[in-house]
Amino acid sequence: MRIILIQPPLEDFYSTPIRFYPLGLLYAAAVLQRFGHTVAVLDCLTPRRQNKKPVPPELQYLQLLFRDNPYLFQAYYRFGAEDDETLRRVQAWRPDLIGISSQFTAYFDQTAGLARLLHKQLRVPVILGGHHATVFSAEIQERLPFVHRVLTGPAESALPAFLRESGHGAAEAVEWRELTPAHALAPEGAYRFGKKNGMSLVASRGCPFRCDFCSVHAMFDRGIRYRPVAAVIDEMRWNLVHKKVRVFNFEDDNLSWDRSWFVEFLRAVQHDPELAQCELTAMNGLSYATLDEELLFEMKKAGFRQLNLSYVTGDAGLQKKYHRPGQVDFTALTAAAQRLGFFVTAYVIIGLPEQTYSEVKESIDYLLSLEVLVGPSVFYIPPASALYRRLPLPEAIRSQWSLYRSSAFAVETEHLTREQLVELFAYCRRRNLEKRKSFKYIATNG
Repeated sequence: MRIILIQPPLEDFYSTPIRFYPLGLLYAAAVLQRFGHTVAVLDCLTPRRQNKKPVPPELQYLQLLFRDNPYLFQAYYRFGAEDDETLRRVQAWRPDLIGISSQFTAYFDQTAGLARLLHKQLRVPVILGGHHATVFSAEIQERLPFVHRVLTGPAESALPAFLRESGHGAAEAVEWRELTPAHALAPEGAYRFGKKNGMSLVASRGCPFRCDFCSVHAMFDRGIRYRPVAAVIDEMRWNLVHKKVRVFNFEDDNLSWDRSWFVEFLRAVQHDPELAQCELTAMNGLSYATLDEELLFEMKKAGFRQLNLSYVTGDAGLQKKYHRPGQVDFTALTAAAQRLGFFVTAYVIIGLPEQTYSEVKESIDYLLSLEVLVGPSVFYIPPASALYRRLPLPEAIRSQWSLYRSSAFAVETEHLTREQLVELFAYCRRRNLEKRKSFKYIATNG
């Protein structure tokens, strides 16, 4: 078959282009190519474009909260191509099958709109896959009855099963650790990290921790599996040579959990003359419980310049309640990282159930006192997590998927009103800007 895989546009108050690399689709493409199909990848988010759109009705309550505050969002945008342009490009490719990524619950409306248009105009089977598709497969099929199939789970198992069931060969599940994404299908030079070509990849899947607000297990179970170090190095070298990539971003959920694997990998990078000149990042965040000064030293030698740490909260009781891993001395760890020249970002959650205003503010102020950049992550509805099942959400909110985003400030609790969530978020952004000159910063662009 001729199959086109699509990363749809999104609509929100902001976007994070550095996270647009369509890694999941490239894995899916590699699986399909293995079984002899001709595949194209259409990334509707790249090249980056944005057009202002009216705030949708279900989010209009935010306009009054954001108004005239320079530290909050001032407009709502569509990021990526318009659907009519996508239709023309898909028509020109003449596919037998269309696959659309449905990763993020909050952006399902854009996925659904595109799927509906392509099905109506082309009369070609449309399938959906990804994290959101896995979590809400039955609900999606009910909302979009014209969709041919909603696939659940990772591509290496979901796609072979679909091919068998639809009569396209006796395709067997693929071993993920032996699979390399089809990076050749990614648009040439389209992904820039600062001034350099960049890409995302993964060396592991899963996470052994059981944080209540995390849903990684919905796709990758409770364990963690690592690829062979040599396979990761080969993938990086191919992209360095063929795509001139100089920044490699690891999207792993817990890259540094297996210390022996991580050290072996870091030293393999150090001993490669060309890779050692590149930059490595882990923007998905590292668990600081897995780090120490010795490991930071190896990371610095291998090309890590930034350190993204998942701090969440400074309250020990909340850490225990939400099953956060055992902690280390965060003050000492950040000091060691700064001595080595790392630019440190620490992410704090604003609005976890049972968090109070004073606890969140104390966590923010503590992190600012360490001279690190504080990443304010407003708590959002986390589908498929243990916490999701316990949240006392009205059905009107639970069924409105577009509210499942940080920028919606959708989850109020007995301890934090929406106005207080917005106030804490704005406070964090303002204090970051006030202290930006004192941050121990190493520029990514070199």
